[in-house]
Amino acid sequence: MRRISFYTILLAFICAVISATSLADTFLSRGAIPVIDKIKISKVAGPIPYPWGIALLPNGSLIITQRDGKLRTITNNTLSEAIDFPAQVFFEGQGGLLDVIASPNFDKDQLLYFSYASGNTESNRLTIGRGRWQSGQLVDFQEIFKAAQGKKNSAHFGSRFAFLPDGTLLASIGDGGNPPQDFLDVFAREQGQNLQTHFGSIIRIKSDGSVPDDNPFVNTKGALPEIWSFGHRNPQGLAIDPESQVIWSSEHGPAAGDELNQVQKGANYGWPRVTFGRDYRDGSNISFKIASPEFTSPFLAWIDTHAPGGLTVYTGTAFPQWRGHLLSAGLVTQDLRVINPQGDPLNVERRIVIGERVRDAEIGADGNLYIITDGPQGHLLRIEPDQ
Repeated sequence: MRRISFYTILLAFICAVISATSLADTFLSRGAIPVIDKIKISKVAGPIPYPWGIALLPNGSLIITQRDGKLRTITNNTLSEAIDFPAQVFFEGQGGLLDVIASPNFDKDQLLYFSYASGNTESNRLTIGRGRWQSGQLVDFQEIFKAAQGKKNSAHFGSRFAFLPDGTLLASIGDGGNPPQDFLDVFAREQGQNLQTHFGSIIRIKSDGSVPDDNPFVNTKGALPEIWSFGHRNPQGLAIDPESQVIWSSEHGPAAGDELNQVQKGANYGWPRVTFGRDYRDGSNISFKIASPEFTSPFLAWIDTHAPGGLTVYTGTAFPQWRGHLLSAGLVTQDLRVINPQGDPLNVERRIVIGERVRDAEIGADGNLYIITDGPQGHLLRIEPDQ
């Protein structure tokens, strides 16, 4: 057995003390989370194979992506037949057809945006495309973005969307995978600190895929100009508060290291230089630091694994007390977390117990909340007040 020296322990303690000075505004989620009652959960549709993204259309219909490369719509609580996606997707592991979002000008342009894994086992990457929604079909489809480098595993695509008020599109991209997966002769996770790859970043592009002139790294030599923020691991939640304009992301950490972040232009979130999580393989430290002044610390760190999926800012009418709260889908915890960004340390997070892996949530035209559950037998569920 390897012996740990006194000096190693002392160094870890000193680093932890230094780190703590950068965590004054970080909430830590650990232990029992209060359960929300007086709600009604009902099944609307299913089974739906491998649902991943859900979006509300202006006519009140919901559109759902399936990782196997199919689309579904829900109109008046009725599930459509499967609709073929017009591009080839890499459906393996965490890959496949992923997020969907409607254009802010959908009433005029009928555009839907999709993220998906493309390629094969030896070389695959996150890709973004758009097409017009016409009579229940996707037409005039075109690819508008593809991550700069491919990878050799089927994990960590990230892949959530959010439109900024100026009409530009944010999209998240994972770091490339867990060890022993490597890239450029180092662990793939190291690419979170490399501005020459899209891995471990949130990008910002125009609606046609071109690069905005005011992106933070457009004039940085060697940096990819699409990058908006970096140092992320696998962000599968992305949302913008329509009132405050604050950008939020939720991301999978390694074991016990999930995060909820406020995303800022040009900011570095530290992965893998700082993390609350440990290496999946043996529980060892990935870093002796949980924070450092040169990195942006999370708003909330889940010390107990949450495995966050989609992220939504609640703007509906059914639960007026939740307006402005964040809704974080829980895969491992099989719940929906309701997070008050203005809450005190004892009242920042509560949970709705679902009992299935929750992949994403959307606010329906009726003001109620709709969630999709994960897996080969997923479902669309409605959450409403239980009077």
